[in-house]
Amino acid sequence: MIALPFGIRCMDTEALRRLHYAAAIACGVFAALAVHILLTVFGVGLDAVMRETGSRPQLISALAWWAIAGAGFAGGWGTGVYLIAAARERDFVSRLAQRFLIAMVFAVATAGGVMSKSGNAGGTLDVIAGLAALTLGLICAYCGARLAYLNAEQV
Repeated sequence: MIALPFGIRCMDTEALRRLHYAAAIACGVFAALAVHILLTVFGVGLDAVMRETGSRPQLISALAWWAIAGAGFAGGWGTGVYLIAAARERDFVSRLAQRFLIAMVFAVATAGGVMSKSGNAGGTLDVIAGLAALTLGLICAYCGARLAYLNAEQV
């Protein structure tokens, strides 16, 4: 902690940077899981290849894999850029990203509500697909957040 005038304290820069980094990764994972939920609701999730055989389910699973990975990467990178801009006190980027993150929370909540009403989730294949999406989202969110912070260090 660094002591400021009037008895105000703030976190040191390294701890704040690590907290921002962890938040960027968490938001990237959140975005990946949101895309996984939406794709599962529409019936084009990762589990398509486990449920039936053929080339069409393989294509659907491959596209779902890339969509989840892209969402994790973009979520980690976008949140990292947002937190860097907020730390550097750039108002426009901060307000824009804040509205986007709020919209994403509403989208995930809506998709989760729809999925809970469908009643077809919860089997072994769904658990395997969910864990695969979580792992993929975590790896890609880390890469996206890392890219955002590496770019910020160069500027």
